[in-house]
Amino acid sequence: MTKSRTHSVRGPRKILPPSGGAARRRTGGPRAELVRGLLAVAGLCSLAIAQPIYDLLRRTPEFFAIRELSTMEVAALIALLAIGPPLALSAPAAARFFRPTWIRPAIAGPIGLLSGTIALQAARGLPATIAAAIAAAGGVAAVWAYVRFPAVRFVAPLLSATVILAPAILLLDTDVRRGFFNPDSKLPLHDAGAQAPVVLVVFDEWSVISTLDGEGRIDGRRLPNLARLADGATWYPNATAASNMTSRAVPAILTGVKPEPEQLPIAEDHPVSLFTLLATSHDVFAMEPVTSLCPPRLNRFEPRRPSFARRFSLLVSDLRFVWLGLTLPARWADQLPPLDRTWSGFGLTASAVPRPPPSERQLARDQPHRRNDQRVADFRRFVESIAPPADRPGLYFSHVLLPHGPWEYLPSGRRYWRSRSYGLHDGVWTTDRATVRNHQKRYLLQVQFVDRLIGELMTALESHDLFERSLIVVTADHGISFQPGMLHRLPAPDPSGDQLLDLVSVPLIVKAPFQKRAEIDDRPFSLVDLLPRMLELAGAESDAVPRSSTSAAEPLLFGEHAAGLDVPVDRDPWRVARIAAQTELLGKANDPATIGTLPDLHGRPVAELPVRDGDVRARFDRPRAWDDVDMDAMYLPAIVEASLTPPERRIDRPVAVALNGVVADTVRAYVDARGRSRVSALLPDGLLRPGRNRVDLFLVSDPEGALELERLEPPEVFAYQADSDHSYEAVRDSAGRIRGLRRTPTGSPAGETETLRAVASSRQLLGHLDATVRLQGTADDRRGLFRIGGRVFDELNPGEPNTVVALVGTATTAFTGPPLRDNGFEVRLLADREQVEREGVVVFAVGHGGVATRLRFGYLPIERDAGSREIIPVSDGRRLVVAPPGPGYAGAVDRVAAVEKSTRIRAWAADLERMEPPRQIIVYRDNEFLALLGRARRERHDMAKRLNAPHLVRTGFHGTVPGGPLPSVFARRHRVFAVMNRGVAIELPILPVPAG
Repeated sequence: MTKSRTHSVRGPRKILPPSGGAARRRTGGPRAELVRGLLAVAGLCSLAIAQPIYDLLRRTPEFFAIRELSTMEVAALIALLAIGPPLALSAPAAARFFRPTWIRPAIAGPIGLLSGTIALQAARGLPATIAAAIAAAGGVAAVWAYVRFPAVRFVAPLLSATVILAPAILLLDTDVRRGFFNPDSKLPLHDAGAQAPVVLVVFDEWSVISTLDGEGRIDGRRLPNLARLADGATWYPNATAASNMTSRAVPAILTGVKPEPEQLPIAEDHPVSLFTLLATSHDVFAMEPVTSLCPPRLNRFEPRRPSFARRFSLLVSDLRFVWLGLTLPARWADQLPPLDRTWSGFGLTASAVPRPPPSERQLARDQPHRRNDQRVADFRRFVESIAPPADRPGLYFSHVLLPHGPWEYLPSGRRYWRSRSYGLHDGVWTTDRATVRNHQKRYLLQVQFVDRLIGELMTALESHDLFERSLIVVTADHGISFQPGMLHRLPAPDPSGDQLLDLVSVPLIVKAPFQKRAEIDDRPFSLVDLLPRMLELAGAESDAVPRSSTSAAEPLLFGEHAAGLDVPVDRDPWRVARIAAQTELLGKANDPATIGTLPDLHGRPVAELPVRDGDVRARFDRPRAWDDVDMDAMYLPAIVEASLTPPERRIDRPVAVALNGVVADTVRAYVDARGRSRVSALLPDGLLRPGRNRVDLFLVSDPEGALELERLEPPEVFAYQADSDHSYEAVRDSAGRIRGLRRTPTGSPAGETETLRAVASSRQLLGHLDATVRLQGTADDRRGLFRIGGRVFDELNPGEPNTVVALVGTATTAFTGPPLRDNGFEVRLLADREQVEREGVVVFAVGHGGVATRLRFGYLPIERDAGSREIIPVSDGRRLVVAPPGPGYAGAVDRVAAVEKSTRIRAWAADLERMEPPRQIIVYRDNEFLALLGRARRERHDMAKRLNAPHLVRTGFHGTVPGGPLPSVFARRHRVFAVMNRGVAIELPILPVPAG
């Protein structure tokens, strides 16, 4: 009764249209829509992220062999690509737990992003702005279609099949599976009967022309070690590489078999090699950064493989950059680390902002894969593996990734920060000859470093009594071309064949056991025939020597124009032309360091040339790189890179780069991908000095035949004004040292005071005082007006800070101005003149996070005042009077000794009136600042006892003098000073060096 009464009140029940409930039943509701959406996201992830990588790996299966990837690592990579990106984009899954109506738009977002990425990959060959517009349109269209059309939502999940199909296609490829690393593979060994020790070193990307002088002989001035090796060996000036690709050329050298396109650089494809032929009679030490022909069980050089986690993490990092290179338009991809100059570790190249680099030992420990960062350390480790003669001779093989780029080594072995290969796009050189020659200069300098490594190898062999009795072979896998407008590593459609000869003509020197006399074999010689020649010279049995079916084998060439190209038989015209061009490039000095746009200017003091100011400015990429140069650091700031402003102005005049007042290089500006006028120059390390260096840029003009320099000033120096909004006060400890700055808003109660922590140095907040100059005639006898100039840069927040605080004694003044990048600042400070000249101005830069960093000061060249006293000026305003030890001061340099390749000094100094050690110890050479040796911290009980002053026990110091001067002549050019807190510099006498 109740139910019927209720129904009669409500009236007839409305019948809902069947479409809503039926639609939900057909689609399965929100859960089904979520599943279909996630399947669509997974499929698009496979197409946008995984498929480009799979396609590249399938086309280059040698990647697996070079990286020594096992089946487990490849499976882990596939699992990561299949699961990782969809999970990262599956945040919409959480939407179901809040509101089902959010599912469709939340799924549409990732679908639009992935669809736009696919569109960007398809349009990456177009200009960047057009490709970005197409990608954006594709992403928006995909979002609209997914939200608007049910058919799209039903069809999109079918794309999830690519999650399985894409890796299946990769794994089904026979070449890919053959490239997997298999440490347990067993290959048959062959006893060739050779008895002599064998040393084979294959360098990478080394053209034979780079080794020759103007007469076509090995250049003994530039490459003395290579020439010394050739003096007792056979030189093959017409040696031809087996291929222009390392992965084919090196196996041909090791097997004596002409390379085939389908072969991979692995032992399974090359079962008979130098290693398997000599393993029964020799101890094998093989360093193979690119190939894997030596079975691991035979190799006594390679250490245990790093852990899976370490290998896999670097693999994922590398593929991240590979994917970006396959996705981004060329203009944007140019900002990525170069992918064609290294074998791995793409993300570990030098960044735009330099940070203290790790040592080579740290690199070898932290990064498991061999990279260009380790190529020198690996070679030296290989040299260290050479042992004295034993019961079994040694087989030593090393493939060295030098002088292959990146070009980063000077002939001395010092390393400079890498520079992007501007002017080289898609393997083609620019048509600007000056730009190409600038790169060739760096290449030739790195070739000289290769000669240094050859000398280290020869020294090791001689020290173990192996040089005479060994078979020693030095060669290269292929060459390189430096012809403007042409390919640098692949054959060009050049009917003359000149560029092809650049690629396949390589050095080859073979020293037979106990060979004494130099020989030249100028017949054509293919490196395919090198293995039989080596086995014969090592004493192998004749029937064990493999014979190539084609003695004069043509190289296996790769590239669009490789088909149908033949290596010219007559190389004389090519050789004459290349030698003439290189001789002209090197000049009379025969030194790559002199290569430049105006080589006659190199080495000339700027003071000898007329200089005028101009309106073009230069912004250095690393403006602080030369503030405090450490000549023993892993990297030297030998690269000068800068942007010229205004950027819209085309600079067509040469640019001279001066280091410490001497022209070090001359180059031409180039236009980068962003349309900026840029400069890239190289500084000889012989002109760099420890401590602070000065780098200046000039435009060079030649009006009426007279050279004139137009100074390129740094970006504008901003004038800072006194801060009227805050007051600052120094916070000191019990010893009087500044520990912080107390900042208080003007007119505010003390409760709003903020304390900033003061630090002596910071890796993020950096700065330098350039000069503190008293302005004449602007103050009374006691107080003076000083102009203080410097630079500040905040790496964490570029453009800040805009506050500097200057302290003279207890007086504190703050200044504010425009935000700084690499600009300079300038302030006017009224302060006590004598106090500034005695104690100096202490300047702090105020940064983020409640930190204030003290700006560094520098020591300037020695001057003389009106009274002919020697004065050491300091950029913080101090003027230190030079005085010998006397009343109130004591000290001396009592030891100058050679320690290995360096020179170390031992000394002591003290202020006898104040009973305190000196503030700092500095060394000058030729009256210019050379090095800061720090504070006196060593205990000298002998001096404390002699002075009867126990408080002066820590007055000694040790230090290394840059340049390694001979102890016997140290005093001729060097002066050592103890900087005292009372504003004087005590010159310490250098006691005579004991005989012997």
